[in-house]
Amino acid sequence: MPRMPGPVIQIENLTKTYRSGFRRTAVFAVKNVSLTVKQGSIVAFVGPNGAGKTTTIHSLLGFLKTDGGSIKLFGQPAGSAALRRRVGYQCEIFHTYPFYTATQALNYYGQLSGMPKDSLALAIPKQLERLGLGDARHRKASGFSKGMTQRLGLAQALLHEPELLILDEPTSGLDPEGRRLVLDIIREEKAQGRTVFLSSHILSDVERTCDEVVMVRQGEVVFSEQIASFGTDSQEWAIEVSGFNSAIRDRIGAEAQVLSMNGETAVLVCPASAKRELLKTLLALPVEIGTVQRHRSGSLEETYMKYVGKAQ
Repeated sequence: MPRMPGPVIQIENLTKTYRSGFRRTAVFAVKNVSLTVKQGSIVAFVGPNGAGKTTTIHSLLGFLKTDGGSIKLFGQPAGSAALRRRVGYQCEIFHTYPFYTATQALNYYGQLSGMPKDSLALAIPKQLERLGLGDARHRKASGFSKGMTQRLGLAQALLHEPELLILDEPTSGLDPEGRRLVLDIIREEKAQGRTVFLSSHILSDVERTCDEVVMVRQGEVVFSEQIASFGTDSQEWAIEVSGFNSAIRDRIGAEAQVLSMNGETAVLVCPASAKRELLKTLLALPVEIGTVQRHRSGSLEETYMKYVGKAQ
């Protein structure tokens, strides 16, 4: 029988502490975290701010020296030089030199990863077009919006066609169109056999994109499950709306309820019988409609609130 490939990521009992305060007391950022990411899967790593997500990601990449446990990527210790060409990384807030154009920035990062010039000449235009930045290829990064900068960060992570993508909040700061584009690209990467490990605060993105979710609270894994196990489709529809405010709320009628709010982005829930009229009303208002999908009972959001919603 052919030998099955091992896990792409294997973390066992990872522990990382920092010293805090006058007495330099040890504070756990991550405590005995264990998780496995299989080849060709998309795994979400979610939790509140300060739960240890970025510490875990930086440990995976070899940026931090851990206090205990083990981390292996493709069976090799984290931080190994041999892994650099196999891993692509996008940080939560991507920065580059402001005087670089998009093309110059990708050329710089491609050279750092060891890509030859002829490969870069083909890869850079391809990834800029893919991320909707083709027309901005000669613009300096100092003139980029937050969303454009974020997409440039993903382009550099994809540039060398890595086997594993590690993405820290890849849709942060993006409008609904940009989020959809990035999520489509993530699914495309999976379809090509690549593995994706990402952190996100946007649970609706996780629910419709990922295969598995791992939840952390105060540095410890508290829940891990396949996304397919959550809920079943109901007769209600969830509609994401940007530019939502109290005036818009007064215009949409009583049948639509506000499920959640994040700044000026709301998720509305309505029965199937009211969906058509609600969409017609929204199209006539100064808002932008994002995802439209069936509302799931026993959702990921409810599970998140149950396991980590009370984290301080």
